[in-house]
Amino acid sequence: MSELNNGPGLTRRAILAGTAALSLPMAARAASTYPDRPVRVIVAYGAGGAVDTVARLVFTEAGKRLGQSFVIENRGGAGGTLGAAAVARSAPDGYTLLDDASGFSINPSLMPRLSYDTRKDFAPVARIITVPNVIVAGPSCPAKNLAELIALGKAKPGEMDCASTGTGSAQHLSLELLNHLAGLRIGHVPYRDLPAALNDLSAGRIALMVMTATSAIPRHGEGGLRVIAHLGRAPVQALPGVAAAIDTLPGLECLEWHGVYAPAGTPEPIVQALNAAVAEAVREPTVAERLTALGADTEQLTPAGLSTFLDGELNKWAGVIRDAGIRIQ
Repeated sequence: MSELNNGPGLTRRAILAGTAALSLPMAARAASTYPDRPVRVIVAYGAGGAVDTVARLVFTEAGKRLGQSFVIENRGGAGGTLGAAAVARSAPDGYTLLDDASGFSINPSLMPRLSYDTRKDFAPVARIITVPNVIVAGPSCPAKNLAELIALGKAKPGEMDCASTGTGSAQHLSLELLNHLAGLRIGHVPYRDLPAALNDLSAGRIALMVMTATSAIPRHGEGGLRVIAHLGRAPVQALPGVAAAIDTLPGLECLEWHGVYAPAGTPEPIVQALNAAVAEAVREPTVAERLTALGADTEQLTPAGLSTFLDGELNKWAGVIRDAGIRIQ
């Protein structure tokens, strides 16, 4: 096919090349003045929850580093997919960001008809925190650690149940991974919310629950509830003496984590500036102290490191969901 001629000596290819050349300096100038107005951060969950609380804490501090305010907009619903879809459709200029949690890596396998592509439609910016999930035993479960729980589960196959706050949640998937790796048949019982699940756990009507360390820390050792293992790697300072599950069962690592993403195509200097601001924010002593009290690990990743981490989480949970036959209607 011959090239479209747009005038003497000008081909369509030449015009496109010239346009691209002009756009690069424009992008560079935009990045050099970024941000020159407030930045909108769409939190994919409702106000007052853990993701929202951490986002407000960190982005207030990050705004001080960049000299602009970060305005939090809560857009919850559909497991975080509504907020993610809104950001995927936004201009790639750094002024609309997504703050999402572990569901960002789980939803593509639970909801294969998403309106966006998790890998292609976003530019990873920063991982804010990771929080290990934990296994909590109630008064009806005598296990003091993971090894005892596995032995109990093998001795009484199918007789124990474990609560979570929803089918397809990171906590539900943590249980399914435990079952797979240890050869157990612990049943899953989804609850509508955390208080309802804790009520039955405390009353002995259900043996176990998987929850985040953040939720478990204030309840550990009270009313017969005790954390018997955490599903991270680094020790949880707020849970002294609680061992990592991987010490007993290699591969049983299940984190809740918060990440920041921009629309694909956002200029790299803007992505890097945001990454640096988040890293500085979580290192600020007051912020770091509050995050540590929540059981969070603030190890930071580069944008490329977050991309690699996300790929690993997407692949990991796709396998667990497939093997467990989990479906969201």
